[in-house]
Amino acid sequence: MTYSMTQPAELAVAGGTPIRPSTRRWPTWPIPAPEAESLLREVLHSGRWAITSPEGSELFERRFAREFARYLGVRHCVPVDHGSSALVVAMEVLDLQYGDVVLVPALTWTACATAALRAGLVPLLVDVDPDSGCVTPEFLDQDVEARALVAVHWACTMADVPALTAAAEPRGMVVIEDAAQAHGGEWRGRQAGSMGRLGCFSFQNGKPLTAGEGGAVVTDDPTLAPRLEELRADSRRYRGTSAPPGDLDLEESATIQGANHCMSEFNAAVLCAQLAVLDREGEVRSRNWRRLRELLAGVPGVRLLEPRPEQTRMSMYEATIVFDELPGAMTIEEVAGALSAELGRRFYATDTPLHRSPLLAPWTKPTLAPLAKRFVDLHAGRSYPNADYWANHCVQTHHSAFLGDERDMRDIADAIAKIVTARGPVVEGQASAHGLG
Repeated sequence: MTYSMTQPAELAVAGGTPIRPSTRRWPTWPIPAPEAESLLREVLHSGRWAITSPEGSELFERRFAREFARYLGVRHCVPVDHGSSALVVAMEVLDLQYGDVVLVPALTWTACATAALRAGLVPLLVDVDPDSGCVTPEFLDQDVEARALVAVHWACTMADVPALTAAAEPRGMVVIEDAAQAHGGEWRGRQAGSMGRLGCFSFQNGKPLTAGEGGAVVTDDPTLAPRLEELRADSRRYRGTSAPPGDLDLEESATIQGANHCMSEFNAAVLCAQLAVLDREGEVRSRNWRRLRELLAGVPGVRLLEPRPEQTRMSMYEATIVFDELPGAMTIEEVAGALSAELGRRFYATDTPLHRSPLLAPWTKPTLAPLAKRFVDLHAGRSYPNADYWANHCVQTHHSAFLGDERDMRDIADAIAKIVTARGPVVEGQASAHGLG
């Protein structure tokens, strides 16, 4: 039974009856693909647990690189240990100079900015589009000479990478496409991650394509691919020919100094299995997202974050519900706490924008002092009204909620309607008192 907006009821967070009974479970995550267990056993008994193992059967790392590149329609894929590492080596491979500026959207995870600092560069935060939450050409800073742009696909929307490239290249900027939240998404038929000079992915535990941890850099540029291999494997790349018996598949090519960011064989094997179910799971999420949109059509002041028409296939990492009109005197954190109490799963405000985030604080590391000073100087007097709006009006939940069925979508819609029409505001601190803030 759909919740009636004409009958306000007491919120669960204030002691009322929740919309969803505790006996009804939400889909779990991660979900092992059918082949995952057998591939892990194969690694376990192969004698090859890392790409630095002696030669033998084909490495799963190489198999995943080949299959993921084919899936994306790119020529090269270099797996790494984390999505943050993917961003670091992508920046390092561009031969930028120490202290060069990299544009980073203010509305994203901190790793996009801290990766620049780790690569000896200075992140400059730019505001985002009020409709998509992604960077668009009009928000590229014109007053600072930047050398690269991290174009982030956010939550369930994609940045217009072709338009950003057209705006950035005449100014000498390289576009690094951050597709860490967009596995399987498409822009006018092109896969997320395949449109920038370099594309970066994360396979962290919560991502739609996951191995617990992991990442990858992809590119069509044949000059960058071998250097990316060196940057992630202590200056070594794969041999052009078969390794001698008992030797490694890597050779000490050493054209650029690298570090160890290698993906383990266990993670690579899991990714080979999970890639096979990525699109099928994505279709379920998209179908449920469309249904929720229909159910919320009559709820005033509430909408779903919607991809642009050019986004021909949706990918969802975090489902984003926009409360343009906050209910009563509630803050967005209180709205999130109220939804959590009604539905028995975590809903939360989006990440604090980077210009206010305590996670981005380069001045706390003495070795970053010169970069930190430039970072502080560059940001003096800047403001980010659109990023702040998203942060103050968005509630998100993990994509696994959308792997269920229509009944789950009805529960979400009913909970939102109940909160919008609630009797009186939530008392400050009430959500956290229930352990749901």
